Amino acid sequence: MKNRSTQDSHAHKQTPSRLTSSLLRTVKIALAVILVGGGSLGFYNLLKTTYLDRQMSRFSPRKWVNLNEDKDSAAAEILSKEINRPIFQVAIAPIRSPEKSLEMYQGFVDYVAEKLGRRPVSLYRPTYSETTDLVRYQRCDIAIVCTYPFIRAEREFGMQALVVPQIKGGTTYQSFILVPRSSQANSLLDLRGKRFASADIISTTGWLFPAMILMNSGINPNHFFGEVIITGSHDRSIQAVADGFVDGAAVHGIVYDQMIAENPSISEKTKILIESPPFGIQPIVVHPNMDQHLRNEILSVLLDMHNDIRGKMILEKLQIDRFVVPEKKLFDSLRQAIGKLEGWR
Repeated sequence: MKNRSTQDSHAHKQTPSRLTSSLLRTVKIALAVILVGGGSLGFYNLLKTTYLDRQMSRFSPRKWVNLNEDKDSAAAEILSKEINRPIFQVAIAPIRSPEKSLEMYQGFVDYVAEKLGRRPVSLYRPTYSETTDLVRYQRCDIAIVCTYPFIRAEREFGMQALVVPQIKGGTTYQSFILVPRSSQANSLLDLRGKRFASADIISTTGWLFPAMILMNSGINPNHFFGEVIITGSHDRSIQAVADGFVDGAAVHGIVYDQMIAENPSISEKTKILIESPPFGIQPIVVHPNMDQHLRNEILSVLLDMHNDIRGKMILEKLQIDRFVVPEKKLFDSLRQAIGKLEGWR
């Protein structure tokens, strides 16, 4: 009994000590949790300030429009009008490469659309045929096309020439057959079996002209050259000759002159083998079923463009004097040539 009493007394004396120790451990753990939590929060805030906020700002809107506040009602109205404004779609054939066409024609598209009170939309397609189809299926309002696809589309679904550019006082252009400066060729017949470049197989300057020379000599143009490279644009054809990638190319004369003005070294690497007679220049076209009111509005803007200061500057960049309504007989010689090449009756 005595021993048991002694043990109970000893256990009773130890209990406060054990409680105190347990309490201290709990306090230490709690402090550790607080310190770790506080440190983590501080690290997160530092990370957020120096990195996360900067990264997330890339995805934040540059402009906010709060439609619920009166002070933003004007901005909301402008935004609504912009969205609801009809579009003005211009299709541009790859007479020059898409990147160059975008640089050249964007100002023109913006100008005409603004005059019409519409939103501008530029449409670029990789081939002449695809550009023609935008007009055929009325997926654009106007299109800048080459003369060969224009005459084919005129026959197929009645495509109409709205205006043509007047350049240096005229409404014609030429095809140039180019060869490298070092070439020994004296005529197109010297390029038999050689590698030849064309912007498109339905290009007046890129294919029709050399094909007519060969046909008039009793030669099938489809079996004359060793290889015909379709480059997709006239500037690429010119560059292919300058780089020696092809032995010859037929190109748009105005594009060739423009490229020499931009880069005189082109004339040091190439030479003109043959120049074509003048052809009616490529038109701006519309679908025959186009809304007459819109057609008249566009025609008015284009014909008056050279009288407007801003319009004149845009035309000068394109090296165009003004736009004019084409004469009825402007494309007659091309109609005959294309009819012969394609076997029309």
